[in-house]
Amino acid sequence: MLVSEIDMITPSSLSECLMQLSEEGRIHRLIAGGTDAAVRMKEGKWRPEIWINIKNLNELRYIKESEDCIQIGPLTTHTDIIHSPLLQRKADVLVDAAKEIGATQMQNMGTIGGNIGTASPAGDTLPALYVLGAMLELSSMSKKRILPIEEFILGPGKTVLKENEMITKILIKPQKPNEIGIFQKLGPRKAQSISIVNVAISLTMDQDLKCREGKIAFGSVAPTIIRARKCESMLPLGTLNDELIRNIAKIAWKEVMPITDGRATATYRRDMASALLERGLYRLIRRWNNQ
Repeated sequence: MLVSEIDMITPSSLSECLMQLSEEGRIHRLIAGGTDAAVRMKEGKWRPEIWINIKNLNELRYIKESEDCIQIGPLTTHTDIIHSPLLQRKADVLVDAAKEIGATQMQNMGTIGGNIGTASPAGDTLPALYVLGAMLELSSMSKKRILPIEEFILGPGKTVLKENEMITKILIKPQKPNEIGIFQKLGPRKAQSISIVNVAISLTMDQDLKCREGKIAFGSVAPTIIRARKCESMLPLGTLNDELIRNIAKIAWKEVMPITDGRATATYRRDMASALLERGLYRLIRRWNNQ
């Protein structure tokens, strides 16, 4: 292992990294792309005794399909996701979300595992992962466990990850041929903006514009990403026409739970959540009709 003058260790393998995490008595923090770490350090946060640099663990950077799921390594970058033919075909909502993450440099450096581990309510890949039914593999030296992403994130910056664990795999359900998805985001400025509101939508469609089932997840409107269950229950009620889409959007206004902060008021976030959902549903319908 290499140790730098800023107390950074660079393990050469996953097993070596897990061994380092298992050592007691020191506060560790993993770093890969460093896009979030740089911000937190400037804020005076994230001051571990030692950083563990995992950027070069290529065994954790992959996108592949197994029999019933798509597996993504936590060090897969947002650029990897954007350019993956597999994800473009079978997880379009995640590709949409990755395209909205910062400027090109951030997409090249930032990783999906980092976006998950940071557990920000504004994390752009998170709503997409929620509607794709993402499961996370967490590993330590002694064992592995798999749990839904909804159980992993507890609040802003808070997860169930133990000090001796790390995310080693993300598993998502591939979209069916009649399933389409979209990610919508509102930020204060283009390219490097933190979401004021974001939403991921996934619809399983019939040929007559009826939705068999759908999933909707909002970000930046609650302490964690939230599934809009009431809105989802309305999707299969009939043809997705103007009236039904407007009614679903109205329910979204009531279902989200935003706060007022320096970027937006709670009322504005409610309005924008409703508007983004309505716009996203219309765009999905147009896309379905043009197939």
